[in-house]
Amino acid sequence: MNDAITQLIELQQIDHERGDLASRVRGLDAQKEQLRRRAEQERSAVNTLQEHLEQLQHNSLMMNLEVDNLDAQIRDYQHQLDTGIISFKEMEALGMKIGNQTTRMGEMEDEALQLMNEIEETVAQHQQERENLSVREADLGVEIAKIDVHITQVQQDLAALEDRRMQLIAALPPHTVQQYEHLHAKFDDPVVQIENGTCGGCKLTVSGTTVERARDSMEIVTCENCSRILYAR
Repeated sequence: MNDAITQLIELQQIDHERGDLASRVRGLDAQKEQLRRRAEQERSAVNTLQEHLEQLQHNSLMMNLEVDNLDAQIRDYQHQLDTGIISFKEMEALGMKIGNQTTRMGEMEDEALQLMNEIEETVAQHQQERENLSVREADLGVEIAKIDVHITQVQQDLAALEDRRMQLIAALPPHTVQQYEHLHAKFDDPVVQIENGTCGGCKLTVSGTTVERARDSMEIVTCENCSRILYAR
């Protein structure tokens, strides 16, 4: 087997390995992206809980203000009853208002108490979720760092393959490199062995002359059917 064929076989093997390593990098990048998305989703969930807590606290503030306002109205109505010179009908109306406002204030105080309980529970939940998030983010950071190390190693292997590929290309005649690259654009295996008189790529029979020329290793021989570069052992 002549040097050119040997170099082309090695070049093809390097291209296979390059493809495998590039695919591995894409897979590792996809894993990193999944971990990042998971971290973002978990942080988003904690932020959503924070927003819910802030809304509850706002609602509590508004409810307390309304209770204070109702209490002020009741005191004002009662003051009018106690000190004003008003008709019996007006007294009845004020009494009804006081009764309605007192009932509503009692309902709102109950609602405010329930809301305070919900706020306390949400504060505890939010605190726990924040602590859990810190732990999960740290764990995810470790996983991502490990993937980064793996990617760096794979990229180093890729760089070494690229260097060796450039050496092989430099050692081959330009027209042979062009022929190989053209075939490699179409086939994963542009250089194949003749097996029992057939092309190892397309599996079709090649002529006896082609087989003999491949065995002589004096030139680059191609398949009559698919144009792959052939060699014979």
